[in-house]
Formats: sequence, structure tokens, C-alpha cells
Amino acid sequence: MTLNFKPKGSLNFFAIVFSFQFLSAQYNIQNDTLKSNLLQEVEISSGSKTKTKETIKIDVLDVKDLRNTSVTLGDAINRMSGIRIRETGGLGSSSTIFLNGFTGRSVKYFKDDIPIDYLGESFNVLTLPTTFLNRVEIYKGILPSNLGADALGGAINFVTQNNNKKHFNLSYEYGSFNTNRFTMNLFSVSNSKKYFAGIDGFYNHSDNDYRVNVKIVDPQTATLSEKNVRRFHDKFANGFVEVYGGIKDKFYADELKVGITFTKTRKDQQHGALMTNPYGQIYIKESVIAPTINYKKAFLNHKLLFTNFNTYSVINSKVIDTCGCSYDWYGNKTVVPAREGEADADGSLSDIDFKNFINRTFINYSINDFNKLTFNLVYSDQSRKGTDPYGPVYFFSGRDILSVPATYKKLVISLGWESKYLRDKLTNNLIIKSYNFETDGVDGGLSNYKEETVKNKGTHYGASESIKYAINEKSFLRAGFENAYRLPEQGELYGDGQFLLSNFNLKPEQSLNINFGYRYDSGSKSYFETSIFYRKTENLIILVPVFLPFSQYSNVNKVKGYGVEIDGGCEIIKNLNINGNLTYQDLRLFGISDPAQKFLNDARLRNTPFLFGNLSLDFNKKNVITEDDAFRSYYNYSYTLNYYLANVPKSSEPSNIFGKPKINTDLVIPTQHLHSVGIVYSFKNEKINLGFEVRNLFDEKLYDNFKVQKAGRGYYLKIRYLFY
Repeated sequence: MTLNFKPKGSLNFFAIVFSFQFLSAQYNIQNDTLKSNLLQEVEISSGSKTKTKETIKIDVLDVKDLRNTSVTLGDAINRMSGIRIRETGGLGSSSTIFLNGFTGRSVKYFKDDIPIDYLGESFNVLTLPTTFLNRVEIYKGILPSNLGADALGGAINFVTQNNNKKHFNLSYEYGSFNTNRFTMNLFSVSNSKKYFAGIDGFYNHSDNDYRVNVKIVDPQTATLSEKNVRRFHDKFANGFVEVYGGIKDKFYADELKVGITFTKTRKDQQHGALMTNPYGQIYIKESVIAPTINYKKAFLNHKLLFTNFNTYSVINSKVIDTCGCSYDWYGNKTVVPAREGEADADGSLSDIDFKNFINRTFINYSINDFNKLTFNLVYSDQSRKGTDPYGPVYFFSGRDILSVPATYKKLVISLGWESKYLRDKLTNNLIIKSYNFETDGVDGGLSNYKEETVKNKGTHYGASESIKYAINEKSFLRAGFENAYRLPEQGELYGDGQFLLSNFNLKPEQSLNINFGYRYDSGSKSYFETSIFYRKTENLIILVPVFLPFSQYSNVNKVKGYGVEIDGGCEIIKNLNINGNLTYQDLRLFGISDPAQKFLNDARLRNTPFLFGNLSLDFNKKNVITEDDAFRSYYNYSYTLNYYLANVPKSSEPSNIFGKPKINTDLVIPTQHLHSVGIVYSFKNEKINLGFEVRNLFDEKLYDNFKVQKAGRGYYLKIRYLFY
């Protein structure tokens, strides 16, 4: 397999840049001495303020400000520019991310720089409590070499707390729709600071029984009419526990940490992708066991930092659909003797084990104050095997499709060189990546389920160049260019043994990304930032129908377009801050050659918002009643302009973006306004904290993925106690 872009000129360009940086490094080695060691650099750069000034575009969410509130992590991320977390319901529903023109698996999730595939669905942006984290890093476009992964449009990195003193943290939240959220963090360290241990855990539950508007067939007239009903089969519960311990500051290791994670999840299924046919008994279960080991050591007088992470996890996933019945939106059950299940006439009792091995090796070498080399290797070996007595079988042998093992191996290698020039005014970051994959499985993608072993492998190369120029101490310019690949995920390759067919011949997605930006930061509480990006993506992997009722992931669409972001904030008066942002993205299909589909050339991406923004007010005051208390109140507003459920020809769009679309209203996801308010009172120097929040204050109708309606007004109360 070969690259689709013209490599000769691009590689020559990067070779010239690389050579220039090498000569500069040699000059700086001879004329400069190391002023600070590498570990100090890592510690300093972990601050939120410093992170936003990196050469590569990073937005940082400081989670410490959220721990005492009822604000969810997903809601907080949604208030950042250029990003939307898309849900398919309430707490615990499946989600997808939309970031700078990319969505779904094109954007990767990490936990402390490690891809979180090994943790299953329990560790995600919608269920993760804020008390677990120190910050969330949002990478838009280019990924740094320490995040060695195959992402096209960016990544989200959950950075957990770096504990250094004993503490015990408890929090409990109760809210509308019988929502219960409990978190616990315990950390202990020896007097010598050389030995440590801890436990992190959380539990989430919600009935998600909010009211929605759905179209129901009238039994008398056989016509569709809209009714307001309550969701009746959408309960969610999950638990997460991580136990860890280790040593620090030994001659053989700066840190050696060993841990094990256990998770369990159960989720009722209320409906499919669209709110059409309701389900009353389908549910999904998942459990995870994931031991980990993490090693860190600095060498050469702290010039070289070596880290190594390993995990081998087993994820068990079950889908239960065996009632042989159907439900209406009022919760009435009808037995259907000809059916085994609800969603599938044949039913499902799938039981699948996914085994994941991940190794990540990272090396950071500081040549001098002005030059730094990084090397990152991420290897993953994934396999799937399961059973489903109700599921499809191969036509000739009669074997259960899920019982046939499938494997997928990935290796992503990154090499980066960061250099500084002109007395630190100009910073250059060059990264070269190698993407390698290998698949092995038996394809069941035809109606006769012919058994055919398919092996596929490939190697691709990508590169990125990012530059930052500091105009002065308060402002800088930033630019980036990248040619990136995204390898298929195991679910896209394997299928699910039911309606989702396997496709072991999927090609990686490829994207050309260009970014420009300017940022002004006063150093206190006022800042302004604007950026623009251009994307051109080919071999986009999307889910397409094959023959009813089956679908399959295929390389179909090509997408290109641009986006503009404006973000800023300041202190209006003492203790009162305002922040706001606005994002416009014009992303369209191109290169469609099928005569039946050519009319969709230049159409906007379906199910994708293109104009949205946020506004926040935050008031903080200490020593309100006593000398050790604090009061905080906040107001958050989120706006999303109407967008389209399906691909709509450009001719059907209004003459201006705020006009009325020229299409059926059922295909339009309406303009949305979300208002939320909250207060927090803390005393005894924030050891005891009480928070109250009202979400969707005006009970607006809100929609998300494929026009699935979200919850109305909700009330949430949170209590947090911190022991030192």
C-alpha cells in the first residue's frame, strides 16, 4: 500500500527542515549550556497556562474549578470553542465527538498520554467524574509526538491528578431522573515519600426517564401524530475501581507504578439510532479487567527521560435481545411468536471477549535549552472471539460467526524535533510518523456467509510541521501543516456478527490539515484567540447499507472545508469573569462520481452542526461569612444553529446561514438554546463543599445525534468532602 499524496516534494521539504534544525542544534550545543533539567521542564509545562502557549494548538480545561460543581465533564468540554460532544440520550448514552471538522473515531481519547481503548466504554467523557482529573487537554489538528496515535483531527487527553500528599475525597450527587453519582479518591504516601498507594472509584446511575416528543401511529386513523411520552427503558449503571501502588525516587526508577482496573456497566436500550421504534427489554452489559504497569526513569543528568507503559485488558461485552415481542412508546408489550427478539427478528445473546495488549515507550532527550528530541512507540494487539446462539452462522460449516477469532495489530511510531530560535521567539516542531497495521479474520460479509480468510497489512507515513512566533510576552502567532492517517478501528473491521458486517479490506483515512492562529494573553484573566483551519480528507470511513438489514463500514466519502474560531474572556469587574466563543465550520462532500449521488457534491456533512457558540459568567468571592469560606455562582449559555439530519444538496440551503432551509422540516435539527445556572458554597478552606445546578433552565427542546431528544429541565445537588 502506498501514500496517496505526492511524497517527493513533501519529503524533500521536511528533510530540509530537519537538516536545518540539526545544524542549529550542533551550533547551540557548542555555545549554550543546559539551564534546567528535563524533569523540571515537564513539571512546568503541565500548567494550564503554559500548555495553551505550546507550538501545537492545545486548549486546556482546568478541571479543578469544576470539582465542587454539578457540571459534567461533557458539558464543560462543550463550552470550549470548536468542539461538541454528541450524545444519544441521557447519562451513559453512547457519544461521539465533533472537533474541528472531524467526528467519531477520527478523534482519539487518551488517559495520561495512553490510548484508552483498553478501558472499554466505562471510562468516557460522559461518565468520568471531574474529581478524577487535573485537566483535560484538547488537541486541534496536529498531535504532539508524546501522543503517538493515528488520529486525523485531534485528540482529548484526560490528565489525572499527580498526587503528592495524603488525602481522602468523597462526593455524592443526586439529581433529576433518579440520577446518582458517587466518587471516591484515596491516596496515601509514606513519610519518606518513596512509597505510595491509592484507590480511585466512581459509580453512576440514572433512570433517564425524561419526557420526549415522538411520532406515534394513531390506531383509529393510522396517521402519525406527535405525542409527549416518558422514556421507560433507558436505565444506566456503571462502576469503576482502580487500585494502584508503587515506589518513587529509587536508583533504578524515578517512579514504578502498578495498578489494576475493574469496571462493570449495564445499559438499557430505549431505541436504535433514530427515535422511531422503542424497545422494552434489550440491554447491554460490559465488564473490564485491566492490569497496568508504568515505569519512569531519567538519565544523563536528567537530560533523557524514559517512560514505558504496558497493559493487557480483557473486555467482555454482552447484548441481550431475546423477548420475542414489541413495545410501543407507552410501554405496552405485545408478544410476537414469529420473533426471537425486538431489534432483530432472530434475537441476540452475544457474549464477546476483546483482549487488548498495549505497549507505549516514550523517550524525551533534551539536547540543550533550544533543542529537544522525542521518540514515541505505541503497539497494540487486539483480538475478538465470542458466541451468539441466536446470531448468524457461516453457510457451509454452520459455525457461529463470532466464534471465529479475529486479530488486529497496530504500530504507530513518532519522531519529533523541537527547536527554538531568535532568543526563544521562534519555536519549530517537526514530527514524522509511521503507521503500520495487520489484520487477520474470516470475512462473513456476503449473504451466503462464505468463509474466507482475509489478511491485510500496510504501512503509511505522515508528517507535520508547526511553528510559533512570539510577538511579545503577551501575544504570538501559530501555524501548522500535517499529512495524517487514521487506521480503521477493530469494530469497523470485525463487525458485530449481527447486522454490522466485517470488512477486513478497509483502507486508512487520510487527511491534509492546515492551521493558523493568533493568541493574546494578558497574564491575568483576559485573553483573546482566533484560529482558522483547512481540512481535506479522503477514504473517509462511514457506515453504509449493504443489503437490508445489513450495513458495513466502507471507504466512501471525501470531505474538505474550513473553519473559523473566536475565543476570549476577561474580568468585567472584581470577582466577575466573562468568557465566550463562536465557531463556524464549512465542511462539504466532494469527488462523488456515482451518477445517482453526484447531486450531493458540495453538500454539507449530515448530522453535523456548523455554527455554534457559548457564553459564560462566573462570580467568585472568598470570606463571605467566615474567613475560610468561598461562594461561587455561574451561568452558562450554549447556542447551536439549525443543521441537517441528512446530506442536503447545496441548492436546498438558504441564501444566508440564518435563513429558512428549503427542505422538509423533518430533516432539520432546529436551532437550540441551552441555559444552565449553579451555585457553590465552600467552607473550612474547601474541605466541605455544597453545589446546586439547574440544567436547561428554560426547559428547551434539545437534540443531538440524529435528532435524538435530550433531557428537559433538571436539578442537581452535590456534596463533596475532602479529608487531608
